[in-house]
Amino acid sequence: MRRISFNPRFVNKAGNGLIPGKIHTIRQNYDFWKKYEGREVALFTWEGKPYRRGSRQKVFCVKRIVSVQEVLFIQKKLDYLHNQFFFSPGVAENVYTMARNDGFEWAGIFLRYFADYKPGKMAVLHFTDFRY
Repeated sequence: MRRISFNPRFVNKAGNGLIPGKIHTIRQNYDFWKKYEGREVALFTWEGKPYRRGSRQKVFCVKRIVSVQEVLFIQKKLDYLHNQFFFSPGVAENVYTMARNDGFEWAGIFLRYFADYKPGKMAVLHFTDFRY
């Protein structure tokens, strides 16, 4: 079973699932993730520093990837406030909705999180039937 790493801030207080409202995750490399559509994946956080000796992966739940939606990520300027997600040619999604559905309280935090990502095709891994 494929494992997906998550920041601990996205784990609920009980430690057994995602925080309320996080209905998807966004990952680079759409072509890689598309093959996992319909399959179960183990969600984990790192105990200690990631990829370091002695640091372990702690699986906190298993989820089914209901669908994988292609999204084009574009950086118009180096400033994170100018990052945009496009779902089809010329149609930009409301960044506030996307941020909330990805578990962020504020759109600015969401955009800052993706500031260092390379522009290109990304994947929205949906854990529910919701689509953009």
